[in-house]
Amino acid sequence: MSNLNGKIVLVTGAGGRKGVGRATALKLASLGADVTITDVPRPDDDLPPQERGDQWNGIESVAEEVRALGRECLTIPADLSSRSEIQDLIEQVVAKFGRIDILVNNARAIIGKDRVPVWELDADIWQHFLDINTTAVFLATKFAAKHMIDQGSGRIINIASAASKRGSPKSSAYCASKFAVLGLTQCAALDLAPHKITVNSVCPGGINTDRMNYAEQAEADARGVPLEAYRAQVVERMNQGTPLGRVAESEDVAHLVAFLASDEAEMITGQAYNINGGTLFH
Repeated sequence: MSNLNGKIVLVTGAGGRKGVGRATALKLASLGADVTITDVPRPDDDLPPQERGDQWNGIESVAEEVRALGRECLTIPADLSSRSEIQDLIEQVVAKFGRIDILVNNARAIIGKDRVPVWELDADIWQHFLDINTTAVFLATKFAAKHMIDQGSGRIINIASAASKRGSPKSSAYCASKFAVLGLTQCAALDLAPHKITVNSVCPGGINTDRMNYAEQAEADARGVPLEAYRAQVVERMNQGTPLGRVAESEDVAHLVAFLASDEAEMITGQAYNINGGTLFH
């Protein structure tokens, strides 16, 4: 794979210790890119157990790892439900580095409060999932694309989901918001193709990220076990249900993102690639 020396990257939702955003930032930095990472500050009860307290400091901890690879890393806390903060985020990247070459739309809403039948789904929760999972992707694409058009090149990579291709019970908000990302990916790819900007999606199935999940926390509480213990059971079930024998790790996703960001992928646009160990073919 060609290196990314001189490329400027923005990764959203990059503060998780085992998350796709962190893995992607480190992967692209290891290939020579300078990176901007963003995430929304969260209270301790919105963090997975291994991130609570002083041992992990979100995007600042990730930035230390990127800098240890010899690359620059700009950290910008941002609320992606805010149009003005998304626009300011893009402008800060360009002001710092002079350009933006690769945008990775990775941030997503925390799963759990949406896990109810459609007739019980609160309209505010529905809207929150659309705001973070769909509208933020649109706005970041919109604002970054203008700079990429001026440059005459760019890569936009959206982290979608297997839930963008197949619905499931009690998942209306999440699935709808992720299905929309694939439509946006295809349309933006066609709009931006004349400017040599590619737009693609990556669609992971289950990932061993340890990301906070309100539904898992509630189930662990109901069973009287720590969240870590319950989550280990969930991961083992996913391992057993995956034809390749294991659930995906964040690094698996980051490897595909790196390929789509590379010169080797210049003829690929509007696509949606699965990473699921064989659990879904579509």
